Amino acid sequence: MREQGPYYLGIDIGTGSVKVMLIDERGVSKGSAACEYKTYYPFPGHVEQAPEDWYRGTVEAVRRLIAESGMNPAGVAGIGICGTAHASILLDDRHRVLRPTILWSDQRSEREVKSLESLAGTVIRDLTLNSVNCTWTLPQLLWVRGNEPQVYEKIRYVLVSKDYIVYRLTGRMISDTTCAFSSLLVDAATRDWDPFLIKTAGLRREVLPEILSPTDVAGFLTPEAARDLGLTLKVRVAAGFIDSASEMVGVGALDETIGVIRLGSAGGVMAVKKEGRYRKGCLAYPHPIAPSWFYQAGTNSCTTSLLWARNLFAKSGRNLSHAQVDLISRQAPPACDGLFFHPYLLGERAPYWNPNLKGGFNGIKPTHERAHFFRAVQEGVAFSLLDCLAEIDWESVDEARMCGGGAKSLFWSAIISDVFGIPVVLTRHIDASPFGAALLATAAESGGRLSEIVLSHVRRKNLIEPDRERHDIYRKAYERYREVSKHLVDIYRPEDTP
Repeated sequence: MREQGPYYLGIDIGTGSVKVMLIDERGVSKGSAACEYKTYYPFPGHVEQAPEDWYRGTVEAVRRLIAESGMNPAGVAGIGICGTAHASILLDDRHRVLRPTILWSDQRSEREVKSLESLAGTVIRDLTLNSVNCTWTLPQLLWVRGNEPQVYEKIRYVLVSKDYIVYRLTGRMISDTTCAFSSLLVDAATRDWDPFLIKTAGLRREVLPEILSPTDVAGFLTPEAARDLGLTLKVRVAAGFIDSASEMVGVGALDETIGVIRLGSAGGVMAVKKEGRYRKGCLAYPHPIAPSWFYQAGTNSCTTSLLWARNLFAKSGRNLSHAQVDLISRQAPPACDGLFFHPYLLGERAPYWNPNLKGGFNGIKPTHERAHFFRAVQEGVAFSLLDCLAEIDWESVDEARMCGGGAKSLFWSAIISDVFGIPVVLTRHIDASPFGAALLATAAESGGRLSEIVLSHVRRKNLIEPDRERHDIYRKAYERYREVSKHLVDIYRPEDTP
């Protein structure tokens, strides 16, 4: 006999795939599923996806999850959605997507960034608490305006990231405080669209959606969406939030005592603060638990780097599993006999904010084998994350929690602990994004306080302590890593052509 629920569904529209997780009212996972979709690179520095692929992936993943879990679909009471930040979906007057979505890792808007910085950089920092760079939606929009004017003229609606999936599920065009903020079009003081920034983008206020709190109910499933997902019309859909906000919720980072290390497609170090202000080198977002904020210093290519290396060094055309990569990496010693990897495959954010920066291996010797290269990638990402830590104020942090697909590797997590020289905690759900979205669905459907639900549902699972001997090795290796970084930064200057 099938369990009857209630269940809460979390949907994470990630950079490489959609991940879904079903939990019960106690926060216990009843199953998960994922569906990959394509990323397109039409020109160097251009990174795009098709929003319709997000919806098709969501439908496929949810249907697979329901079928494999054995849960009664009528028991699903609420849906929470999170997604990659900064990506704008441009719609015409018939709600059709006008062009592929430009992702956060896209570097094409460097010229627009320079123009914005020159004309209004200080004003933008004062309004948004953030610096202008290629990550944000505003310069991406200006690129479309300047290079595809025929598309820009047809814009009647602008949605940000997962807001498109909320629209497809509910028929309602809304945003939330975190997604809207990732556009660089929102005033931090009012948490609403800013007239000056809207004008700077060449948009009209009416093309932008209403901004809700993440826990607000955006609506119920439409008949079409309910049919597609195999669910009922009674399912409430929360307004949702960006993936990093969902991760903060999913690991229980509600105050300044808990820091977060993310090993996702992009990596990052995050911290919660009571007040919002501009912090050089960091991305600032409203925390889902108002009025707090959270800050992120990020590296662009985290698990992306390891996936690239895995595919590059695969033998006989067969991909290795992540567990097999770890087994191979263990064969190389810490610091890889002088082999270093700088993970600047997609330019870099913190601490360089250089879209033209390129990665690479350094210190290659004839004695280096595949194991050295795999481990060097894992260590290189860890060093890049340590660079990010230097940009973040962790003075109040008592505990560091890890999340993201890379954190499923206890070996890689231990490398992070050894490089940082601090203990790290793994919670019950490493995939914190879909779990955080499911917790959001619980709060929105039940009317409960999100903070109380998080405190009762998030559980610590593993504690990894740093090895002092390895930390000393890595401390010296990091000095060399930084020396090479300086030379790469000098070679690949931001003003140079990629």
